Amino acid sequence: MPFAELTPERVIEAAEAAGFAPDGRLLALNSYENRVYRLGSAAGLRVLKFYRPGRWSDA
Repeated sequence: MPFAELTPERVIEAAEAAGFAPDGRLLALNSYENRVYRLGSAAGLRVLKFYRPGRWSDA
């Protein structure tokens, strides 16, 4: 999935795939290079961070 196409729906899908149970609350947080969200779930609030492609190297 292209980083620029990271929509709220895809964030929720990723949270579900990681085992969280989203309750519909999603807030985009400030981040200069990455995508960071606060997610409401049955287990409480969680922070999800998606790194831009090429952010980490093998060095």
